[in-house]
Amino acid sequence: MVTTAPVQRADRTTALTGAALLAYSTDRHRGPDQSPPPGAIFMRPHDRHLFAAHLLLSLLCLLLLLPGPALGQDFWLYTVRPGDNAWDVGKRYLRSMRYWQEFKKLNQISDPRRIAPGSTLRFRLQWLKSGAVMATLQSVHGTVTVLRAGSGATVPARPGMALWAGDEVHTGSGGNATLRFADDSRVLLEQDSVLALDLLMDYGGTGMADTRLHLKKGRTDNKVTPKKGPGSRFEIRTPSAMAAVRGTSYRIGCNTELMRTEVSGGAVQVANSRASRVVPARYGALTRKKEKPGPPIPLLPPPDLSSLPKVMEESPFMLRFPAVPGATAYRLQVATDRQFNVLLADTVSDRPRIVVPQLADGDYILRLRAIDGNGLEGLDAYHACTLNARPLPPIRVRPRDGAVLTDPRPTFLWSAPEQARSYLFQLADNKKFKNPLINLQAYGKTTLRTTGRLAPGTYYWRVAGRDAEGKPGPMGMVMSFRIPEPAPDMGKARFDDKDMVFRWQAVGPKQRYRIQIATDADFTHILVNRKTDRASFKMASLKPGDYYIRVATIEPDDFQGPFSSPQHLRVPSPPNPWGLILGPLFFLGIIL
Repeated sequence: MVTTAPVQRADRTTALTGAALLAYSTDRHRGPDQSPPPGAIFMRPHDRHLFAAHLLLSLLCLLLLLPGPALGQDFWLYTVRPGDNAWDVGKRYLRSMRYWQEFKKLNQISDPRRIAPGSTLRFRLQWLKSGAVMATLQSVHGTVTVLRAGSGATVPARPGMALWAGDEVHTGSGGNATLRFADDSRVLLEQDSVLALDLLMDYGGTGMADTRLHLKKGRTDNKVTPKKGPGSRFEIRTPSAMAAVRGTSYRIGCNTELMRTEVSGGAVQVANSRASRVVPARYGALTRKKEKPGPPIPLLPPPDLSSLPKVMEESPFMLRFPAVPGATAYRLQVATDRQFNVLLADTVSDRPRIVVPQLADGDYILRLRAIDGNGLEGLDAYHACTLNARPLPPIRVRPRDGAVLTDPRPTFLWSAPEQARSYLFQLADNKKFKNPLINLQAYGKTTLRTTGRLAPGTYYWRVAGRDAEGKPGPMGMVMSFRIPEPAPDMGKARFDDKDMVFRWQAVGPKQRYRIQIATDADFTHILVNRKTDRASFKMASLKPGDYYIRVATIEPDDFQGPFSSPQHLRVPSPPNPWGLILGPLFFLGIIL
């Protein structure tokens, strides 16, 4: 057994013993949701002997830790307010007015009706009113049940449900619940855990509460209210240890043989019948059954989440982050606020990447910590983000990514996702969509054709769905297409048979050309396939015959556009030199 309680005094021990005996001896029955009468603390019969043994052992540890000279000197202090008098204050806090004379003597009160505002009145703990109080299920998520002490009935947990001493809270896989206690302390009971409420009492109206819990298995994340007096106590025992603190933030995980304590704020004194040890903030400790508490171990630092985006546009989505040296695993928890009263996701990964399960669109807080080789979970890192994954991005049908379009008035087509009622469509000539050429905010169709002709160049387009309320979902992947420079106008091409040069109209000063010459219109037998910087090609090397010519424009970035329509060309045979001599002689002979 391990205890982490502040040292208590003998007079307080008397009060707590009486309250515990009341808890042990009370044997009444109630329905699943029936509240007990004031002062009654219920416990299942089969657990009472275990609690009695636990109580005696707790008191033994407590007495062993008590310093002798301090016995009998624990007081709760009350600061007098304007309008107070000693008699009324005594009636308000004393469990019986039979303590009145001792109270007057202790505080040296001569006139009960006249006490100075700002002065202090002292109450011994055993004089104060005390009794059973309830805890409340502040929040519930997933499968959570409550085993009632009086009836033994198991009932579904619900937010706002009252819990009393002897009740047990069970969480299933993916389930969790936050319990709120009389002094506003809170315990987050994580998935696959069982927590029994051993003792719930307070000192009426003083703000002091005595809360004792039994974590039978699983994990708790605890935010304990600072101590408000010597009667304040908050204790969690496990099958192998006990931890009690006042005013700190810490986590406990346990199984039947081992308890892990992880302190994020304040300090925890871990003690058992073998030894005691203080675990400061940013440290953890391992306590094995029947062994001394282990030495404090530094907790791993929080992971670096600075590179994570503020907006997530996929669900589920992959969370990637730098590895933490010394980490063997990581735990991710997701909530809607930094209090983490409800865990919407709680998952562990052995790598520095975790898949966040599917969530509804909205704002979330991610909490991530590294886990070392001892199983101790480190300090938390937080990241606020917005999930905007719906409506899902439409599937872009055409033009396909990287397409080359000959039509300068392209037609766009995309799918209609569920929940999408209209669409945000953008077309731009730059990847950042600065000054988009088309920017439709609530387009009602899934097909669009541009009204004007697009100039040659590269274009980018994207589309997102809007739901019935007009909220846009994430933009789909950016798609690009190209309108190439047109092929040369071969209608104005000409062949200079004198110089044997084929010329066509130039497209621009920076464009080059590819010319192909074939012996057939299908260009299956290509004779010439060359690049040229000029809008002409010398064909002197071609033999006389029929040819087909086509030309494509090459842009400055080496992108080649489409070929022109083929042009038919006949290269004539060169004149016969003997014909040039004999022909005139022949005609001359006829004349003569």
